[in-house]
Amino acid sequence: MRLHAVQALLDDAFQAMAEGAPRMSEPEDVRFDERLSAVWLEYRWYVHERGLAEVFVKWRRVEKAACAREEVSVLRLHLFGHSAALTGCAQRVLAAGVPSPGRLLELLGEDGVRRECSAAGPTGITLEYWPLPTPQALLPEATFQALSAVLLEPGSSFEERHEAVDRLCRERSPRVVHTLLRGLEVGPSLSALRRLSEWGETAALPHVDRALEGVAPDNPGDLWTLTALRRRFEAWARTTRVI
Repeated sequence: MRLHAVQALLDDAFQAMAEGAPRMSEPEDVRFDERLSAVWLEYRWYVHERGLAEVFVKWRRVEKAACAREEVSVLRLHLFGHSAALTGCAQRVLAAGVPSPGRLLELLGEDGVRRECSAAGPTGITLEYWPLPTPQALLPEATFQALSAVLLEPGSSFEERHEAVDRLCRERSPRVVHTLLRGLEVGPSLSALRRLSEWGETAALPHVDRALEGVAPDNPGDLWTLTALRRRFEAWARTTRVI
């Protein structure tokens, strides 16, 4: 499917849904002209009741004037929280293709995300259902305290902080959210911000803003990533809390 057709499909499928944050279209923002990538990106966020649908579109990095006619390679929809209306909209997008096994899904492993895939010509469409919070066993207290200490230690390395976040987030609970937020007061952690954004914890917004303030003008990659995270938090702020 060409970009103009994908955009029209999304406009039609989600026409009754509110957009939770401004869209991000990379070719339309000169700040991202120098981002080192072989593709252009477009993100959208739709909200309804307790749900959030994030839409991700990717196509080859052609001249801007040629984008509308370029074939989209990836159309991905992430469903967070719960909204039957958003699920219906996303399934209409999925139905624009024929069922397919998806591309490289075996590399994702058991991450708890349920996926449905279709293909419309060269365009791979993936609908991801991100898990709702459910009762689960807590980490052993000694493990929790040891991992928390890593995040609260200013001298911890990037790798140490990343691993601590990954292991802590096997427990989805208020105490883990509190620890991630405290850790962000000590030092930056993109992995913590990403996980909090998946969980809809908008208390992390000030930490995203601080990270954005620190992005160098010659670093459009981080600028895109952090701006997209901020838009996701903005969209969450327009829904009912999930946790």
